[in-house]
Formats: sequence, C-alpha cells, structure tokens
Amino acid sequence: MLDNTKKNDRRISIVLNGQEKRYEELEKDKHAYEHLLEKEISATQEEDQKDEFHWILPENETNDSSPKIVDLGERRHNKKKLEGPFWDDGKSEQAPKLPPTKRKKKQKFDFKFKIKDLPLGIIGIVMSAIIVGVSFGFMMLTIFTGDKPQAMEVINPVQATEIATTEIEAPEVVMNGQIPVLGVEIVQGGAFSLVDKATETAQSIQNKGFAAAITNTTEPIYLFIGLGIDREQANVLAEHYKANGQDVYVKPYAVTTSGTVDSQEQSLFLETSVDLYQQLILLSVNGLANGSSLVTDETLADLKATNEILVSLGNPFKDSEQETLANDFQHALDNAYQSMLSFASSQESNNLWQVQQFLLDGMLAYEKLVKTFT
Repeated sequence: MLDNTKKNDRRISIVLNGQEKRYEELEKDKHAYEHLLEKEISATQEEDQKDEFHWILPENETNDSSPKIVDLGERRHNKKKLEGPFWDDGKSEQAPKLPPTKRKKKQKFDFKFKIKDLPLGIIGIVMSAIIVGVSFGFMMLTIFTGDKPQAMEVINPVQATEIATTEIEAPEVVMNGQIPVLGVEIVQGGAFSLVDKATETAQSIQNKGFAAAITNTTEPIYLFIGLGIDREQANVLAEHYKANGQDVYVKPYAVTTSGTVDSQEQSLFLETSVDLYQQLILLSVNGLANGSSLVTDETLADLKATNEILVSLGNPFKDSEQETLANDFQHALDNAYQSMLSFASSQESNNLWQVQQFLLDGMLAYEKLVKTFT
C-alpha cells in the first residue's frame, strides 16, 4: 500500500548549465513555484531565443520517489543538431543536396554528301569506268548484230512537217511460225451417233435454204448450222432457226494446234485466210440481222483487199496432204466471198445463207489442215 505522503510529494530537479537545482512543489505555495519556474525559463531563453521546451508531466505518478531530471543543455544540443545551413557544407546529415547539373544534349552529326567534296582522282576513275562500259557495250552490239551504231539525225520543224505528210510504206510483217487460232461462236443443231442420220438431217436443213455441216472426226457427230464472231451474232442466227421449229444450242468453238508451220509464206497464208474468214462471218450475220445497211462500200472494199492478198500468196504448202487441204480451205473462202458480192448486188438473203454454208465447210477444212502440223 502506497504512502499518501510520498504520493503527494512531488519534487523536480532541473539541470541548468551543468548545475542541478531542486524545487519542491507545495500545495499551499503553488503560486510561488510557478513564479520561480518562469524565472528559470526566462534565464534559459536569454541564451538562445530560438530554443523552446515544453513541460511534460506524467499523468500518473509512479512508485519511484526519485526526482525527475531534465537536461536542458542536451535538448538544445539535439535541436541544433537537426538544424543546418541552406547549402550543403558536408557536415549536416539533413543538408539539402545540390540540384543535378543539366546534361548536355548530344549533337547530331549532319552528313551531307557533295560531289565537289570528292577528290578529283575518284571522280576521274568513275567517269573513266562509265566511258569504258559504254564503249564495251557498243562493241558487243557490233559483234553480235553486225550493225554499226548510227548517229541520230536532228530534224528541224520544217523537215518534220515534210516527213509527216509523206506517205510511208508499211513494213513487212514477220510471222513467228505459230498457227493462228480460228475461234467462233457455233450454232449447233444436234448430235448423232450415226453418220447416216446426221447426213440426212443436214440435207433436210439445206433444202430449206439454211446452212448445215457435220463433223466426221468426232464422237458423237455434231451438226453445225451457223456461226458468228461472238455470242450476240450467234443468237441472231439461232432466232432464225427457232422461228422455223429447229432446236439449237449455242457454244464457243475454236480450231487450234500447238504445231508450227515450216516457212514464213505458210504462216502469212494462214494469217490472211483467218482474217478474211472473220470478215465474211461479220458481214453475213450483219446482213441477216439488218439487211444491207451494215454492208457498206467501205466494208466491201476492205473485204476485197484482203481477198486479193490471199490470192496473190497462192498455195505455199509442199506436202501433198497439206496442199490439198489448203486448197479446200481457200476454195471455201473464195465461194463465200463471191456469195457476199452477190448479196451486195442483189440484196437476197439466200446469198448470206450460202456464205454461212461455205464458212462451215471452210472451218472443217481448216481443222483438218492444222492437225497435220506437229
């Protein structure tokens, strides 16, 4: 059990400038104690006006009756230890650090190439290499072609006008040896397994004034009754047959081969023949569709010119079989050409169906001819 007299006995010891002083707090002389305490504090503030301290009294008294000691000098020392200059003197732990120095930006290396900065020796070497290369190219061109390069002639505007008004002859066309493709849109009237039945049907159609031809090298045997340059032209012929109760089927048809001819004369003959063949198809179908309005003097003049070229070429084939088939093809073209001229003078549509008939025969002859080339 605690002694109440000791409990109420409060003594405080203060160490000031190394000397210990004790003050007793008595209930009855409380005002005197406070006055004495203010006097001691004022003495401390004279040494350091910035120093402050607060009395901290415990709320509950412990059993220890020993006096509490507060070292004011040590408190001032600890507080001054926390203070420091605004610059970094290297002594204070809390001193602010110097701001980091700004880094210098890396300078960009600007490289500009100029020809004038090159040494004259390097420029001379490059130019020499170009001249030697061009000279070597002309030399190789002369060796392989046998032709010497010719200087370009400069023409003034007056000479250019005179040349433009001069008629220039077209150069000769050199063929590559390939056989031209004969492509059309065919009008088919049926397919048969027996030749006799196919022949009988074709004869019946011809007796009505139309065109008909059968293939004797295919299985089944096809009955062709007309042809056009494209699908629109073939449909014109198909409508004529439908009006007469004939079943029709329109499809593309091409005569081609991977073989090549033996000479340039043979190639020119086939090219001209196919050209004349296509002109005759176009004029015959246009005549059946619109009468003589599309068969003009100009188109007939072109047709005549192409036919004359073909006649002048003759038959260039030396092989007997090829010569015979080429004659058959040329004969069919000549008959179709004459029938076209007859239509131009008479305006009778049966002449146009005759053109169609000869064109069908000519197509079959051309197909047999190109198969002889391997």
